[in-house]
Amino acid sequence: MELYTEKEVYRPFWEKDSALLETELGCSWHKCAFCDFTKDDFYIFPLEEIEKKAKMLVPYAKAKRRIFLLGENPFVMDTGKILAITGYVERYMPWIHEISMYARVDDVLRKDERELLVLRKKGICHLHIGIESGNAKVLKQMNKGVTPEQGIEACERLQRAGITYSVTVIPGLGGKKMSEEHAEDTAKFLNVIQPERIWMIGLKIWNDTDLYKQYNQGLFVPLDLRSRMMEAKKILENLKMSDCIFADTTVLNKYTVIGKLPYDKEKMINWMNELAKGTEN
Repeated sequence: MELYTEKEVYRPFWEKDSALLETELGCSWHKCAFCDFTKDDFYIFPLEEIEKKAKMLVPYAKAKRRIFLLGENPFVMDTGKILAITGYVERYMPWIHEISMYARVDDVLRKDERELLVLRKKGICHLHIGIESGNAKVLKQMNKGVTPEQGIEACERLQRAGITYSVTVIPGLGGKKMSEEHAEDTAKFLNVIQPERIWMIGLKIWNDTDLYKQYNQGLFVPLDLRSRMMEAKKILENLKMSDCIFADTTVLNKYTVIGKLPYDKEKMINWMNELAKGTEN
């Protein structure tokens, strides 16, 4: 048995120092219009295989403090199965007390508050959630399967359980038509949920996706790189965070802008303004 099924593994860049335990392949939803993983099969590994992988991971996790469960949304697993996995971590890697993973909004909503509290007690400390937009029309066009209101409810439940969360946002996801409302509503949404980290990621129109079809039919007109950066800047300008790390790792497809909010807000805005000046030449 191999520790990892695929040659390339996907994890948030925040998790670069975490041990990686494979639990799932693909996404339980796999219907988002922009996603190139929609054709991938969805598969949750049997517990006996996950336990074997946990044993194999031990020598690689000796100096680690956290385990990240690989998969596009392992939090879709029922609470009993997740608790079995936390049990393997406790048994074979007792020095690790932090476990994180990707989750969808509806994965959180399917668990009641008692379950979330139990999961937190057993080491589930952080979730990475693909919010993408705070605008209802954008989410509907991209077939995310959830609403902004559901996103807020999920984050409020996590807050009450003591589980922190990071979110991803996609500048340009509303295209030219909905750019302004995408930026405004996403900033408002983020101000409500107050995530620990915000990661702005790039939008690419992949072949064989629903977004590619929308693009070919003229239903989606993408922003150019400069406009996408300015949209990200507009979101940043309107953020009112109490304590949050902000990162945009795809600025002009070349640069990374990262800092802590609210302290580095003006500095990051100035960086983006300087980069924008360079694109005018």
